[in-house]
Amino acid sequence: MSENSTVPGKNNAAKNSNMDAYLEERAKLDAQFANKFTKFITVMFTDLKGSTTIAENEGDMVSRMLIKAQNDILLPAIKENNGVFIKSIGDGSLSYFENALDALRAAARIQKEMDTLNMSHKFKFPVFMRVGMHSGKCVVEENDIYGDVVNTASRFESAADGGGILISEDTYNALSDKSEIYCRFDKQVTLKGKKEPYNAYKAFWNPREVELDKTQGNQTPVAAPTSRWKLALLIVIPLLIVLVFTLWRPIKDKISVNKDTRSIEHNVTESK
Repeated sequence: MSENSTVPGKNNAAKNSNMDAYLEERAKLDAQFANKFTKFITVMFTDLKGSTTIAENEGDMVSRMLIKAQNDILLPAIKENNGVFIKSIGDGSLSYFENALDALRAAARIQKEMDTLNMSHKFKFPVFMRVGMHSGKCVVEENDIYGDVVNTASRFESAADGGGILISEDTYNALSDKSEIYCRFDKQVTLKGKKEPYNAYKAFWNPREVELDKTQGNQTPVAAPTSRWKLALLIVIPLLIVLVFTLWRPIKDKISVNKDTRSIEHNVTESK
């Protein structure tokens, strides 16, 4: 073998060694990235309902005054409940909280103060805000947040009623005290781009609505239903059992008759 020839086994071992070192370094970098930039947070979106119609009917100046009134309510509520305001999105906002209960406190305060704004008759039309939340691991930078949690929170805001707070089941489960602000299962929502529906919980900020909801039979938070396929199984399986028993009886009787007939014919043949 010449001095310039290579040994295949040694070359493969060297390549594998380099790949293993690369994978180990990649794993370390991923772990460092996750530790530094990934956090479990609660993302909150808000949006003024019907703002486009308001701008069209009332003009740009009134619309701008409305945005200012909104921000005067939003910003202190977020900051004083340990939240981080990320940005305004038209007539809406994006913020996040490291504590789900802080997020819910901020949302309840916002809705109460929006109600006070309406009672003041500062504007000649009612102003309603939607609030939506979702919790989970998210990439958090100094001035922005990224990830599916953000997109899902936005969908919950879109599914909320005007003047309402709609939170995901993950946010509900993350609440350190579920009795401070009354919440209960409200509905399942289908979110754009998601295969399975999400369980949505309504948070009540108005004491009158809390009492009304409780007197209607919801003294305790209503449990979220099972997923659709489980619910379908619970309905379909008993029906199948009933159907099988219903069909089996006439088939069984027919088989019994056939057996008796064969038995008689067989005996007659043997007697001959």
